[in-house]
Amino acid sequence: MKMIGSISCIRDLFALATVFLIPANANHFGRNDFLYGRIGTDITLMCNATNDRIIQWKVNGSLVGQANNTKVQNGNLVLLMAGLPVEGNYSCHDDTGEMLQCTRLKLGYPPYKPVVHCKALNFYRIYCFWERNHVESFPTHYIATYRDPRNKVWNCTTQLPSNICQIDDPQIFSPLPYVINITAVNPVGHRTTLLEIVAPDIVQPDPPSNVKAEPVFGSPRRIKVQWNYPSTWSSRFELKFILEYKLQQNNFWSRVETNKKEETITDAIAAQLYVIRVKAKDFLDYGKWSDWSSEVLVATWSETTSESIQTTVAMLTMDYQDTHGQQTETSSSPNSIASSSDVLDKDIIILIFIAISAGLFTITAAFVIWVRKKRQEPHKADILMKKALPYC
Repeated sequence: MKMIGSISCIRDLFALATVFLIPANANHFGRNDFLYGRIGTDITLMCNATNDRIIQWKVNGSLVGQANNTKVQNGNLVLLMAGLPVEGNYSCHDDTGEMLQCTRLKLGYPPYKPVVHCKALNFYRIYCFWERNHVESFPTHYIATYRDPRNKVWNCTTQLPSNICQIDDPQIFSPLPYVINITAVNPVGHRTTLLEIVAPDIVQPDPPSNVKAEPVFGSPRRIKVQWNYPSTWSSRFELKFILEYKLQQNNFWSRVETNKKEETITDAIAAQLYVIRVKAKDFLDYGKWSDWSSEVLVATWSETTSESIQTTVAMLTMDYQDTHGQQTETSSSPNSIASSSDVLDKDIIILIFIAISAGLFTITAAFVIWVRKKRQEPHKADILMKKALPYC
């Protein structure tokens, strides 16, 4: 996707055809008693009067003073190089003081040039959208058209909000470009953006949906991960995927590439928390990779994992999902510093449970050894008594 620097005569005609659609009458934007003018230009306010009548002009009820930047010609008031201070309610009066006409003068600039972006979530529809500038001095409306690869010009199908141009059933595999024309129009001018796009280059699926991960029973180094195609993508066109996973406390991601909707991780570490995510792209490599899916947290299987530890892991998983969403929204805020301490607290809790398990194992082993020693003591006493008896 690229902006057009120099365009052909056909494209010039295409742009001019759009300009001809722009209404010359500023009444499209407001009432008849409004006059819109461009800042820095000469503005003429007309008075509906016969030539033999003496005309007086007032602004906001006061007589307009004679100055270097104003003059009266044939009863009309001309404001030279008008600036914002001359805005107001202007009225012209005859020599009896009767008001002949009243005009509200508003000054401003032509609209900003639209900034246009296009994307396709699948092979059936292209969306182009532009940003509305909220500091426009005048009300602004937009004309949206496009030229297809066969050089036919069409009006865009628009949806709410009205700053979206929708192209249905595009010639998605055509090597020839579409040319998008978005023209912003206000009472004192217009600005046009021409954007050239090659449809296959802008296809970008939504992230995979319903990503699920679970430990494999009896296999402490395995995690099973499953996901679905995004709802906006047709299964007629295959996708390929990248699965990434890492230990919760680490920054290094491992990855697996696949064209299936499930994969088994085989090099995990027992009794550890892992973070999982997946992204997608067209199988034939058209367009771009999707954004990453939502991250999923899962603990690998461990034989020594007690019910209480499993419960704690489940609680940590829910807590991680909640805090991770908050961290994404406030990553640039000073409050994000607290997230590192939360992760540290979770690691400390896991270490405490491991230490308790190890302590219980040590106590149990010591008890078994003590019982065995107790059982051996009577046997040793019998042997000593036998040695002490004299021979007959």
